[in-house]
Amino acid sequence: MGGSMQLKKLLVVVDEKHNRHPALKRAVCLAKQSSATLEILLVNYESSFDGFLSFSKEKKAEKDSYLANKKKWLDSLVQPIKEQGITVNTTVRWNKVYYKEILIFADEIKPDIIFKSAYSENMIKRLFITNSSWQLIRNCKYPLWLVQHSDWDNNNICVALDPLHTSDKPAYLDNELISISQALSKVLNISADYLHSYAAMPKPQLFGGEQSEAYEQYFKGFVKEHTEAFEGLLSHYPEITKNHQFLLEGFAEEVIPNFIKQHNISLMIMGAVARGSLDNLLIGHTAERVLESIECDLLVIHPKQPPTHGDTK
Repeated sequence: MGGSMQLKKLLVVVDEKHNRHPALKRAVCLAKQSSATLEILLVNYESSFDGFLSFSKEKKAEKDSYLANKKKWLDSLVQPIKEQGITVNTTVRWNKVYYKEILIFADEIKPDIIFKSAYSENMIKRLFITNSSWQLIRNCKYPLWLVQHSDWDNNNICVALDPLHTSDKPAYLDNELISISQALSKVLNISADYLHSYAAMPKPQLFGGEQSEAYEQYFKGFVKEHTEAFEGLLSHYPEITKNHQFLLEGFAEEVIPNFIKQHNISLMIMGAVARGSLDNLLIGHTAERVLESIECDLLVIHPKQPPTHGDTK
C-alpha cells in the first residue's frame, strides 16, 4: 500500500540573515539518497526600493543590481553542492510578504517537499516558530519539512496518526502520512514508528460508587474505541510490525515529546488541516504545542484533495 511519494524535486527556502542553513543540509542529504533536483529559493524585500521613487530608471537599476548581488551570493552558497554532482537551480524573488512568495513559487515548480529552517537557537527558545513558518503550516499544500538543527542523526521517523479524525482530519490523510513515511524510511534507510495518543476526560473529583462505575465504563469504552481504530488502520499495512506501533495515553503535547526523546526520533510526520475562517485559531492547537516541545525535525502534510465544502481562503 504506500510508497507513492516521489522524490524528484526538493524546494529549499534559504534565509540569508543566518549563516547556518540546516534546511539546505537536510535537503542535500535527501537529494544524495534519491537523486532529486534541488530548487533553492531566496525571497528578498527592501522597503527603500518601493514607493513613488521606484518608478525612476535609477531606482530600477539599483534594485536590479541589488537582486543580481543576491543571486550571486546564492549561487556561491550552492556551488559546493553542485560539485557533489547534485543538480541545483537557484531563484531570487521579490515580495514584501515572505511566505506568499514561497507559496507562489511552489505552485510554479510543484516540489515534492519544501524544506525550511526553523532556527531555534535564540534566547527565548520557545518563540522560535516564526509567523512565516506558521503561515506555511496553515497554507502550504505541499509537504513542509521544518528543520531544527544542522546535524542529522538519521535515527528514526515517527508518524502521529489520528484514526478517529478527532482533529477534523479526513480519513485518507492518515494513509497519506503512512505512504510518505514509508517512502522516506526506504530512501533514508531508517525505520518508522507509528503512534496515536489519546486523552480521556479526567475522572470527576467527587463521585459515589455509581458515578465511579459509570466513569470506569466510559474510560474502558474510550480506550477500546481508540485501540480498535488504531489497530484497524494499521491492519491494512501488514509490513508495519507490532513493535513499531505505539498507542499512548495522555495529551499529545506531553506524550509525543517524551516518545521522541526516548526513541531517538530525528523526524516527526504529522497532518495539518486548515479549517476555513477559523484556521488561524485552530490549526496550531495541537501542532503548535507539540512543535514547541519537540527537539526534532517536523514534516507537516496537508490532505491532497481540497475540502469539498467551499474553503474561503
